[in-house]
Amino acid sequence: MARIVPKVFRNRKGCGKLWQAREEGLLYFWRAVNWKDRIFHWRLNRLPEPERERKACSLKRAESVGLLYLERDHAHYREVKELAKRLKEEFGVKRVGMMSFVEEDAKQTPNWLVKKLDSGYFCKSDLNWHGWPVKEFEAFVDTPFDILIDLELEPVLPLKFLVRSSVAGMKVGPDHEEWGSDLDVRMVHEPEEEDMEEVDVILQDPMEPWRDHTQRTLQFLNQTDFQ
Repeated sequence: MARIVPKVFRNRKGCGKLWQAREEGLLYFWRAVNWKDRIFHWRLNRLPEPERERKACSLKRAESVGLLYLERDHAHYREVKELAKRLKEEFGVKRVGMMSFVEEDAKQTPNWLVKKLDSGYFCKSDLNWHGWPVKEFEAFVDTPFDILIDLELEPVLPLKFLVRSSVAGMKVGPDHEEWGSDLDVRMVHEPEEEDMEEVDVILQDPMEPWRDHTQRTLQFLNQTDFQ
């Protein structure tokens, strides 16, 4: 993912070596973050792929679906729960598993989260130095879902580890040049048109692109007759 180095401490006259040192520190920080992502990607690509039966499957034929998402707040959790309910009631999916990543330590886990046989969550404190989980995920990735859907528009590195490790028959997610090798179906994200009024951009719900992309993904999986 491209990263922009903020234009901080530039054109500061009379500040001498102090500003230079701070600027170099910022540059080192941004480069370090970028290299950490690169190392994660490099190591992930060298993990052995799990043995799985690749099989194309539409929603109308799927009996089980797994959902991967980033935990944000209770409102978003309820939204994903409604999505799981919709998969069962509207599309006839019998079994829906949910797995989320919480960007907090275990002690700060939201109280609305629960763990079930093939659903649950893992936290920041469950990650190793490489940035992937060491526990709380095994049952989910070992479940042979007919379809696994990565719901996140932007790459969430710990979730990419689960995509890699899953034995699901068909893996679906947003199309990213560097992160699409483990996906069987890549959904191209269509951003909003650039001619939106400034006030519309300000008032737009930041989760609306997520909802639009999720809806398009479900429509594609339901309408496409995979052979």
